[in-house]
Amino acid sequence: MPDPAPPAAAEARAGAERYAEVIVDVAAAGTDRVFHYRIPPSMCLEPGFRVLVPFGPRRIVGFVTGITGTTDVPAQRLRPVIAPLDHEPLLPPDVMDLCRWVAETYACRFVQALRAALPPLVRRAAPAVRPDLAVVPAVDREQLRQARDTLAARAPRQAQALERLLEALESGQAAPWLRDLTRAEGLESRHYRALAQRGLLRLEERVRPRDPYPEDAFTPEPLHEPTPEQARALDAVRRALDAGRHHTLLIEGVTGSGKTEVYLHAVREALRRGRGAIVMVPEISLTPQVIERFKRALGRPVAVLHSALTDGERLDQWLRIRRGEARVVVGARSAVFAPVADLGLVIMDEEHSASYKQDETPRYHARAVAEARTRAAGGVLVLGSATPSVESVHRARSGRVEHIRMTTRIGGRPLPRVVVVDMREQHRRGHRGLLSPLLVQALGRTLTAGRQALLFLNRRGFSTIVLCRECGAAVRCPHCEVALTYHRAGDRLRCHYCGFSRAPVSRCPGCGGTAVGYFGTGTQRVEQAVRHLFPGARVERMDADTVGGRGSHERIYRAFRSGQVDVLVGTQMIARGWDIPGVTLVGVVAADTSLHLPDFRSAERTFELLVQVAGRAGRGDEPGLVVVQTYNPDHYAVEAAVRFDSEGFYARELAAREALGFPPFGALVRVVLSGADPGAVTAAADTLNAAVRERLEGAAGAEVLGPAPAPIARLRGLVRWHLLLKGPDAAVLRHALREPVAALERAAGRVRVTVDVDPHSML
Repeated sequence: MPDPAPPAAAEARAGAERYAEVIVDVAAAGTDRVFHYRIPPSMCLEPGFRVLVPFGPRRIVGFVTGITGTTDVPAQRLRPVIAPLDHEPLLPPDVMDLCRWVAETYACRFVQALRAALPPLVRRAAPAVRPDLAVVPAVDREQLRQARDTLAARAPRQAQALERLLEALESGQAAPWLRDLTRAEGLESRHYRALAQRGLLRLEERVRPRDPYPEDAFTPEPLHEPTPEQARALDAVRRALDAGRHHTLLIEGVTGSGKTEVYLHAVREALRRGRGAIVMVPEISLTPQVIERFKRALGRPVAVLHSALTDGERLDQWLRIRRGEARVVVGARSAVFAPVADLGLVIMDEEHSASYKQDETPRYHARAVAEARTRAAGGVLVLGSATPSVESVHRARSGRVEHIRMTTRIGGRPLPRVVVVDMREQHRRGHRGLLSPLLVQALGRTLTAGRQALLFLNRRGFSTIVLCRECGAAVRCPHCEVALTYHRAGDRLRCHYCGFSRAPVSRCPGCGGTAVGYFGTGTQRVEQAVRHLFPGARVERMDADTVGGRGSHERIYRAFRSGQVDVLVGTQMIARGWDIPGVTLVGVVAADTSLHLPDFRSAERTFELLVQVAGRAGRGDEPGLVVVQTYNPDHYAVEAAVRFDSEGFYARELAAREALGFPPFGALVRVVLSGADPGAVTAAADTLNAAVRERLEGAAGAEVLGPAPAPIARLRGLVRWHLLLKGPDAAVLRHALREPVAALERAAGRVRVTVDVDPHSML
């Protein structure tokens, strides 16, 4: 990274007064604006620097957004910047501009957008990079061995330290880290400092990279020659890159059609043109295989950004990108903010996924942010999916994005055969098991043939509800308006929203009755059922309960891919993106879990999940079979999914959305008010409702629904009400909210207001 700009340094030497425009790291009413600070004459700053500044009685972190020579505030009233926190600006101008766009579009504070864009460690009032001590030999290895032998009698610890150093050198480490060497029992840093005084070695400060996916761990692998359909998609990307202006492509390819191969070639084309690339995947569980593919194929540094990395690893990856050491970034949602220089290409795999929508402030959607970023950079946005979002399909049909279809699987493999099991009929026949006879038989044949199976259920836990048969009440979380889920692992009742847990009950907490039953099905119960039916099968489970540990996603993926697991039971983590040739059977245990949620996107979610998980079967040499168990076989989302009929589904869904004025035919903003005092929350909701309705009066097509209790009326001990704003123009809705929301925030603070532009959950 180059030194700060020479003009700024020259200006400082000339004695011209300079002021830093700073956004302070405080997300509170009244602080969402620029504060001016004097820059001491000897200090060199540029936009993008982190600085330590005085703020009231405190010293806090701030971000320099601009440098100016004038200010409306008298200079004598301005306090000076205390110090820059780094030797280089962390935020490049384009990412800073993107954060401004996010703040405006998603009705949040600028500093909240900055927080989303930066690694967590940069919020500390400390340098982002702290050097570590490397042990560098000052003599050759033979001299080190002679010194070890000489010191063995009179300085045994120093001799031991030399022995440990020699072992590290012989293992291929040119300059081992002091912290690693002193992990040996009895060794301390003073032993190596003594050896340094003898002239045998040097202790040098160096930046220690923390890379969870080192380049040398991956064997290079050439790209495959594109199929005709892949070549057609790739030609469209090349034309867009050569045009040098913003362009969006939607690649709709059936599962197994080889979209990832198109992405690999597209990234290589961007690099050939001297431009950087970002590749996003929706689930952390997908990153191991995607990272492996990209690192093997590109043969150059690829950075990784996702929440499963440690804070230190995320910071190091960010700095590698910022310094230009890695021109390709693979990651989850937040990778859209990666500081890639001269960004030419952004790829969103599985672009339909709800995981791309942030569920806390700033509540941005990565697809919209990627569109804004590539527009500003004159870059290309590639949206890929077998089940594109309804919004993307509508834009493609309207001619606003280029639409490329890939209709055949690699090698001409057929899509899997899908069989629907009507669980209503199974119930009438007296079958009460979790797995229908058809699914059990198919599972037995799969295991006998030495193949693998995926069993999908988008609910974790063992029993999803604990119910009193005497009074009919469910055992609920004391902090949330939701029923507790029983988890056999740990033998606890748990709340999946706030984390509350308690021991299982034998008596109803309400009426004291003893007829307490455990109902509903979660992934733990399915796992137990498979183990009981097939005792010799190697069964693994992948859900939020099993992937909490570091590296657990990768461990389960690699075990399954290598054939060490016969049956994998899981939630939506296993539904998308996985390419495991050995999987010939997919069982959907309950196709209806998301179908009846109070959410206008529920049919879309059901369709895409069913198509995606079905697409995991038959990707190798053996044909695939999908067994779908459902209580709603006649619902249009289920019917379309089992026939892989995307055109039929989109036609029905777009017609329904248009009739209701829901996205993509209108904008939607949800406002949630929450607080401990029910009366205060209700009053705030009424106040906000009146103010917003007044501001929207006369706005064509705009309306306000509510206020009303949220579907989950109490969460983490807080009462919740919500309003829904609908209209043709999102900017009009945001403007109507701005002052009323600010007024509520300036009030006593007993009620929290959350604004969600383009909400993807109505709960």
